[in-house]
Amino acid sequence: MASTFGLLNSAYSGLAAARAALEVTGQNVANVNTPGYTRQRVDLASLPGVDKSSLFTTGLNIGTGVQITGISRISDSLIDARVRDTASSSGYWTAASTALSVVENGLGEPGDTGLSASLTQFSNAWQTMANTAGNSTTGPAAASALLGSAQALADRIASGYSTASKAWSTARSSAEASVDQVNRTGVQIAALNDQILRIAATGGNANELIDQRGAAINALSAATGATTRENANGTVDVLIGGSTFVSGTSARTLQLTGAAAAPFTATGLRFSAGAAVQADGGSLAAQLSTLAPEGVYSQAANAYSAVATQLATDVNAVHRQGAIADGTTGHDFFALDASKPAAIGLSVVPTSQSGIAAGKPGAGSGDGSIADAISQLGSKAGGVDRGWAAYVAGVGAQTKAATTQADVAATASSAAQSAQTSQSGVDLDEETANLVVFQHAYQGAARVLTAIDEMLDTLINRTGLVGR
Repeated sequence: MASTFGLLNSAYSGLAAARAALEVTGQNVANVNTPGYTRQRVDLASLPGVDKSSLFTTGLNIGTGVQITGISRISDSLIDARVRDTASSSGYWTAASTALSVVENGLGEPGDTGLSASLTQFSNAWQTMANTAGNSTTGPAAASALLGSAQALADRIASGYSTASKAWSTARSSAEASVDQVNRTGVQIAALNDQILRIAATGGNANELIDQRGAAINALSAATGATTRENANGTVDVLIGGSTFVSGTSARTLQLTGAAAAPFTATGLRFSAGAAVQADGGSLAAQLSTLAPEGVYSQAANAYSAVATQLATDVNAVHRQGAIADGTTGHDFFALDASKPAAIGLSVVPTSQSGIAAGKPGAGSGDGSIADAISQLGSKAGGVDRGWAAYVAGVGAQTKAATTQADVAATASSAAQSAQTSQSGVDLDEETANLVVFQHAYQGAARVLTAIDEMLDTLINRTGLVGR
C-alpha cells in the first residue's frame, strides 16, 4: 500500500481538485446572466499507483490521488451549428419582410393618399367633363377640376417613384453599415483566434475567449450566413459564400460594389482585393437582393413608371381623336420627358379648357364622347387602374408571405437558442448542488490531511515513549 507520506499527496490532490471545482462553479454562477457564456466543468482523472520499487511503497498498488486534466465547456457542436443556421434564416427573412413592409407602406393603399384614389379622381373628372360638355356655366369648372386632378395624378406618380428611390438609398446606406459591422466582426474573430492560439500554446484555459468567438460567429452568421471550419490548433476559419473571410489570425475586408448615388443600379459584395462574394444568407443577403435591379424597390419604381407610360399612351390615343377649341385634332393630353424615368417625366399638356378635347370633331360643343371614353379607360381589362391594383395585391401577398416566413424562422431560431441554453446555459439549482458537493469534497480531503498529520505526529514524536 502507499506510504504515509504518499497519502499526504493523495489527500492534497483531492484538496486541489475540489478547490478548482469550486472555482469553476463560482465562475459559472458569476456568469449566469452573461450572453453567450457556456458553463464549464473540471475534468478529473484518477492517478495510477507508483512503481512498487519506489522507496515509499509496499504491498498493494492502489493509486496516488486525482489530477485535473482540463476545464471543459459543456456545449454541443450540432446545436451550435443549428443556432447559426437558424440565425442566418431568421436574419434573411426579417430583413426581406422589413423591406417589403417599407414598400407596402409607401404605396398608401388602400387610402385617400394612394395612387388608386388619384386614378379614380382622374377618371371621375373626365366623366364630369363629359357630362358638362357645352355648358358655359359648369364646363369651365369641370375643366379646371380635370386639369387639377391630372396634375395631382402626375405628382402622385412622381412622389411614389421618389419614395421608392429614397427607400433604395436608405437600404443602400444600411447595407454599407452592415458590411462595416461584418468587417469589424471579422477582425474581432481573427484577434480572438490569435489570443486563443497563444493561450493554448502555453497550456492555459481559453474557454471565455472561445465563448466570445462563438458569439461573434453567431452574429456573423445572422448577417451573412457564414459557416466555420475548425483547425487543429484551436483556431476557426470563417467562410462567406464558400470564400474564406477569416483565416486563422487574419481577416479579409468586404466592400459593396455599384454606385451609391445612382438608385436601382446593381449592388454586390466583394473582397477589397476584387474577388466577388455571394452571401449565402443572413440579413445582408436580403438587403443585397432588395437593392438588385429586380429588387422590391426597383419593382416599385418600375410600377410607377409603367403607370405613367400606360396612362400617357392610353389617354393620348383617345384624346388625339377629339377636337380642341380651335377644331383641330391630334393633340396629346400627357407628355413624357424621354430623358427621365417615365414616373418623373410625366406632365400635363393642356393649360386651360381650350386645350382639352372632350368631343369628336364636328359633333358640336355639347359632345362629350371623347371625355367619356377616356373616363372608362382605367377600368377596362388591361387598363391602368386594374394593372396598378394587381401590382398592389402582389406586393401585399409578397409582404404577407415574407412576414410569415420571418415568423417561422424567428420561432426556429428561438427554439435553437433555447436548446443551446438548455445544453450550455448555467442552471443555478445545479450549480448550488455542485457547490455543496465540492465543498464536502474539500472538507473531506482536509479531514484526510488532518488525520495523516496526527498519524505522522504520533509516528515522529511519540514512537518509543510507551512504558517510560
